Amino acid sequence: MFDFKSLVSSLLSKNTPASGVAQSATLLVRDLPQAEYFTALVEIIKAVSKINADSEMSLKERIKTLLYVDDKAAGIHHQLCQDYLHSRGGSKGYLPTILAYWHELASAYQICLRLYRGSPNQAGDAELQLVTTRGLHHQMRLLAWNALRYLKPEGSAWQQGFRFYTYAEEAGFARSPILLYPDAKQEISCEHLLVQAGMLHLAQTENMLHKEIVAVDQLLMLICQNIPLDKQPPVEMPVFVYNLSLPEPPQPMLRGMAGKWHRYWSSYEITTRLADLMFDLDTRIPSQIAALDCELEREEWSVLCEKLAVRWSSDGGKSLRKSERSLHSSGAQVSIGFDRVAFHIKVQDVGGLEADRTDEWRINDISSTGMGLTFIGKTIDQLAIGRLILVKTETHPLLLGVIRRILRQNNGTKVGIEILGQTPVGVSLQDPSQPDSSPFSAIYITQPNSRKGQRWFLMPKMLLNDDKQLVLSAQGKSYQIKLKDPQQEFEDCSHSNFDTLSKMD
Repeated sequence: MFDFKSLVSSLLSKNTPASGVAQSATLLVRDLPQAEYFTALVEIIKAVSKINADSEMSLKERIKTLLYVDDKAAGIHHQLCQDYLHSRGGSKGYLPTILAYWHELASAYQICLRLYRGSPNQAGDAELQLVTTRGLHHQMRLLAWNALRYLKPEGSAWQQGFRFYTYAEEAGFARSPILLYPDAKQEISCEHLLVQAGMLHLAQTENMLHKEIVAVDQLLMLICQNIPLDKQPPVEMPVFVYNLSLPEPPQPMLRGMAGKWHRYWSSYEITTRLADLMFDLDTRIPSQIAALDCELEREEWSVLCEKLAVRWSSDGGKSLRKSERSLHSSGAQVSIGFDRVAFHIKVQDVGGLEADRTDEWRINDISSTGMGLTFIGKTIDQLAIGRLILVKTETHPLLLGVIRRILRQNNGTKVGIEILGQTPVGVSLQDPSQPDSSPFSAIYITQPNSRKGQRWFLMPKMLLNDDKQLVLSAQGKSYQIKLKDPQQEFEDCSHSNFDTLSKMD
């Protein structure tokens, strides 16, 4: 067992000289046992924080130490990221540490650049380029992981990134690609990183699944190479623009967007590369995409690429709502997740929603096909794209929907839902091949109560199978049914049409 306690005590001791802090941080990553990755990364972050707070350390020693520690810790950090993204055992609590690593090192590199302005002879050009590019990379990773958490980033997050990029421009290496780490497979430049982050923002990730956001993020690292970020608008459309003087994300270029702080790029080449991939996806997964190791099948990649092509179009790709919404302000009682929703509907205990509610829900707007709500609460683990949601209001019948959009903001989490229908009915399903097993809960919306003119039959995913026969029981009656197309999977359940074969005694 590695003795982290004594090491941290040394790092955090006021009597430890600057050189001792650097040496301890270096020894930590050099002697790191693989079984202690998470604990070690926590201590590495503390070590970097200690370096950031030490005003006596020379710039030369600071850069040398930070680059070395970052070199050795990057692999550890990457492994923790992969564990978290794949929901491996024990990884749920990794998120604060994953983010703290990027945040602390981005701050550390920002300090290096400030000190360099006062003592330019203490660092070489190659070191300064690496410090700047890594700093921008870490800052952009924070923005990307905000997207993964459906969290709208504060303007300061963009502003910190702009500071790194502005320095790179001034130093003349914004377009010069380098290997971020010795074992990196792809060279990247500061320009590449800023365009990639901008295109990820313009992908409108608030209504994408986690695995889709991860896929878009990785895909962009491939197709954003060598896209120029210019001080004058390019000829080819569509054009997007950053204003480096404002703490704001990029946006489609509009009339009057000009000035010395504006940086423009065309997504024409990006969408052309995307179109080539889409052509290949008609028959196979291209090798470049297969190498990304994302959790998408070929059909899912095709749908995602089509979605991106629309969103990166000339008008920014803002999809129009199917029905115009009207403003509506009132409270709501909400239940989330197929199992909970099915329970409340089946026992007809809608009042139980009120007893379960520990956070506040407010309705913002509503239409015949959708609804916008605001969730005032800290725990959003229950929220997921594609998950069922049951909404009770004073002015509408009981509504069943599916979550289609999530955006976390300072004043609450905005949740957009597609309404499937009203007055859902709870039913039971029995597999005739397993007569002794307990029945499954399911949800049924009749055609007259459906918002799409089709009935909705929602059941556990394990039961979805073409031509599968089941026994449906509701209101004291039983029917033998056979599942058929159309079929559709949601995040926590499945929908299938069905034929009624016979009524059972």
